[in-house]
Amino acid sequence: MPDYRKNKDLKLLDLVKLQQQLDSSEIYEDEDGNKLQTVYLGDIRSITPSGKVYTPFAHSNVKPCERCKGEGTIKNKRGKKHNYKRAIKRDLQLTEQAINKHGCYMYWSTNALRKVEKYRKQQEHWQQYKTCVECGGLGSLEARLDQDFWEQLEMELDEIEAYSHGSESDGCDVMVSRSVD
Repeated sequence: MPDYRKNKDLKLLDLVKLQQQLDSSEIYEDEDGNKLQTVYLGDIRSITPSGKVYTPFAHSNVKPCERCKGEGTIKNKRGKKHNYKRAIKRDLQLTEQAINKHGCYMYWSTNALRKVEKYRKQQEHWQQYKTCVECGGLGSLEARLDQDFWEQLEMELDEIEAYSHGSESDGCDVMVSRSVD
């Protein structure tokens, strides 16, 4: 599966063809009185990278990530508890000082923002566990690839002011709709 996050030129859909299909589809009114055009995109089991149907609370059919063993985090080799706690303490002190001096986050000085950002980066550097880069913290590479697929699909459909959704009759069918004025 190509990594759509790294290469924005990769496309899932032929938007011109999809636009033509939507243009030629019948206009109908939904239960709320909205005028829509809808086309069938495909079955979730054939268009997603994993080809599986699962939910975040019931995902036993998804293979755990090999790198993190399904935990979503991996041990940080640089992680030092003492340095991590010190960075948190300093961040909290600076944040409190900036709030007392400037109030709302919008009015903080550039210097205060830089210092807080510096200590937040140190926290990330020294924390004992990091988000698994393989699965993105989801505990499964399949789940991450599916999530990337849905995010990419949403971005592409936004370009033609459309959206994806499930079918009323079959939860595995993926439909694309757009509003019509």
